[in-house]
Amino acid sequence: MPQRRTRVLAVASAAVVALAVLGTQSGAEAGGRGGHGPKPAPKPTKVVVIVVDALSKEIVEKYDMGNVEALMKGGVDSPRSYLGHTGSVTVVTHNVITTGAQPKHMGWTTEGYRDVDGLLGAPGGLYLTSNFGLAQMAPLQQAAGYPHLSDYLDDTGKVFTVSPKGYAAYGLSGPGSPSTSTITFGSGPTCANPDGTTTRYRQPTGVNVPAYFSTACGSRWLARRDTIYDTGQPPAQLYPATDNRYVVGHDPAQQGGDVWAADAALEIMAQEGDGWSGIFVSLPGVDKAAHMWGGVNDPEAATPGYDPMTHMRYATATADAQVGRIVQALEDSGQLDDTLVVLTADHGSVAAAEGHFHGDVELENDYGYYNWYYGAPVNDVPYQRPQDALLPLIEGTDDGTGATNVGFSYSDSSLNVWLKDQSPTAVTAAATIMKDLPDVTAVWKRHGDHYDRVTPVRWDRMRTWGERIWFAAKAQELVDTQAAGYGPDLVATLPDNTTYSVAGDHGGIQRAAQQIPIVFAGGGLSSQDLRGEVRSVDIMPTILRAMGIRATHPMDGVAYELPTRKRGHR
Repeated sequence: MPQRRTRVLAVASAAVVALAVLGTQSGAEAGGRGGHGPKPAPKPTKVVVIVVDALSKEIVEKYDMGNVEALMKGGVDSPRSYLGHTGSVTVVTHNVITTGAQPKHMGWTTEGYRDVDGLLGAPGGLYLTSNFGLAQMAPLQQAAGYPHLSDYLDDTGKVFTVSPKGYAAYGLSGPGSPSTSTITFGSGPTCANPDGTTTRYRQPTGVNVPAYFSTACGSRWLARRDTIYDTGQPPAQLYPATDNRYVVGHDPAQQGGDVWAADAALEIMAQEGDGWSGIFVSLPGVDKAAHMWGGVNDPEAATPGYDPMTHMRYATATADAQVGRIVQALEDSGQLDDTLVVLTADHGSVAAAEGHFHGDVELENDYGYYNWYYGAPVNDVPYQRPQDALLPLIEGTDDGTGATNVGFSYSDSSLNVWLKDQSPTAVTAAATIMKDLPDVTAVWKRHGDHYDRVTPVRWDRMRTWGERIWFAAKAQELVDTQAAGYGPDLVATLPDNTTYSVAGDHGGIQRAAQQIPIVFAGGGLSSQDLRGEVRSVDIMPTILRAMGIRATHPMDGVAYELPTRKRGHR
């Protein structure tokens, strides 16, 4: 178990008292005559973290997400915020948010992982991290040695994590303790229907799941399976919605997706009263719609057999409503001023433009997995149907036995490659091939705790000056955040609006993937914005500072001071 946290107590020393008596601070500075004006608001003792998966600033603006925009306006916004790391993917960022650790220090860096220390039982083996559950994440988290936010909070109240995605939930919560609960979706029962048919459901599962989340047939907490809506056609068919884990569904009595997650958070608040100190909620609906339909390029009503429920406009409106419900519940219970609310995303969404989608499209459900992955990961089936765009790398490298030297690759809006033979000659040979793959802007080779760029930058493949300026300012910083022995040997960056996987994706350095909202609200905060370039890794130390909690382990992030209202001022 990581070290426990220590709360910093505000103690008035004799020296401070003496300075006040001597009039060192003027009455105006003290907030009124004699220093008896408004005083700083007390520090919050609770925190709610809401992660809207794939929510870029571009999406917030395009879809007019009123509740999110209200938090930005009324709370402490960070207009220059960005994700600040690669891979910009769910399985990484949820863990970054609640640890303050960059991927190269947290145990895994993206959706591929090399088990260099044999922590998962296959020394040198290559794994797929989006298949990780608690049993796989916990050894990596514990070996890295950092505490999670839940470890700082769980001796002042219970801590709850809610997410329909298991790996997102366990990233946010960490290994946990008896005072930590993680609620996610697992496979569930097959229940009888009045007409004699049966329906399969997903049910709540996880760690220390409260008994009030019933798993019985008919429970509100079950979500229907075997429903595909309008997603069994391109481009959504690459990663279709096959149940109500990420989609709300048409049954008002058993809604799934973001509504399920928000309902669970509200149920926790209602059942636990004042006995909780942290609630972390992940809303995955926007992410699913963006992957399927290309994010801001979603064709919406032009889709044959159009069902609004699976598309971006419905998903963004639904997520926005859940944000509003959670904040309103805190207000209604009188807990908002004692609760720090953090709203953010795990990454943005890159929408593939015409001519810049380099995946293969086959008319079979979930074919996108063959675009994302190549290789034979220890913890999954083999993926050995690479897209045509990647074939030069697969066929052009040799591990010394006549087979490809690519042990595993993960392709989204960047290309990440783990080689079997990691010798300098083999790495150079692979990099030479990668630089000529479609739309590659540069290739980077891991060198200790950073990446060396080993090919010229293809500025001509970037279509705007804004993109070129962003690349010049951020590419090296972002790629370096995954420089660890378990990370990829080679990374190829791609331009804006380019994916090798599905219509809308994440993973890379693009502004659409990186520019996400990071907002702090409630907890007696003012509406004054932060001027700094706040990153996801800064969220954890900033939360601890705002709550007056002293960190017991070094973090990679910056602890920003959040401006507060004076007590008695609204």
